[in-house]
Amino acid sequence: MKEQGNAKKIVCIIVAIIIIIGAIICAKKGFNIEMMYKNRQEIMISNSTEIDISKIEEISKSVLENREVKVQKLERFGNAVEIISTSISDEEKQNLISKINEECKTDISNDDIDIISIPNTRIRDILKPYILPGVVTFAAILLYFIIMYHKIGLRKVLLKGIFTPIIAELLYYSIIAITRIPFGRISNSIAIGLYVVSIGILSIYFHKEKEMLPKNDKKEND
Repeated sequence: MKEQGNAKKIVCIIVAIIIIIGAIICAKKGFNIEMMYKNRQEIMISNSTEIDISKIEEISKSVLENREVKVQKLERFGNAVEIISTSISDEEKQNLISKINEECKTDISNDDIDIISIPNTRIRDILKPYILPGVVTFAAILLYFIIMYHKIGLRKVLLKGIFTPIIAELLYYSIIAITRIPFGRISNSIAIGLYVVSIGILSIYFHKEKEMLPKNDKKEND
């Protein structure tokens, strides 16, 4: 039992250190935001026939060197693509169109293509759609835990029910900040999955604790 208690303390210390380091990195550097949420520039290229997106991506990366580049389809039939990067100059745009026309056998006019500048999206705006549903479901789940498992101790249910999901999320986002994994749609989807898993683990834990109560009461009576 003593060794188990020491192991728990060590785990808690490691988790606390990771969260503190993550908080410091967030304060100094911020998250490594996914391309779709950064300050970026975009150009849209369309053609009367289908465009080979892999070829466009290859050309874009060769012209827009040493920066993040994303190419995605805009039309169902594949005749329009969007080239996104942290910066695109007029000269690079012209070079892109010339290479695309040459290698993809298209006839795209440089004058018809505009560079669109898009400002970054703030972290709070990215998370805003998740806040209200998260708070409502968290409150409902906590109320369910209190009603179902209050016999094992209201304090235990409240402490574990509140802090376990919060610490799990803080730990996850701290790892995201430390490792510089892009923060965005994928990372937030994983965070939701982690939240659901933490609630599931809590349910199993509380259920086992509740099942142990009659056994413990019987032993005390004997």
